[in-house]
Amino acid sequence: MNKWKVKITKLSDDHFEGNHPNGINTGFVKEGIIFDKPKVGEMFHVGFSGFHTSKVTDIIDENTFKTIYSTYKIEYLKEENREFKIDTLKKD
Repeated sequence: MNKWKVKITKLSDDHFEGNHPNGINTGFVKEGIIFDKPKVGEMFHVGFSGFHTSKVTDIIDENTFKTIYSTYKIEYLKEENREFKIDTLKKD
């Protein structure tokens, strides 16, 4: 099983106007292990922390993706993670 240590940062709140009901507002940061890339149509989970996004709606580039409510950036925290980038293919 693949895994990568990452930091995920919420770049923008695209729905709640800065008042997310769970307190996950712009600037929120979560570090953890991921086991798969973000995929359109699925929630994105960070390890076993319990944190997950709403469903991914768009892959913007190799480090940025949008969900139903937000835009996130992924940073890879270990040198051996370099080869891992989000696929830029769009869902048909």
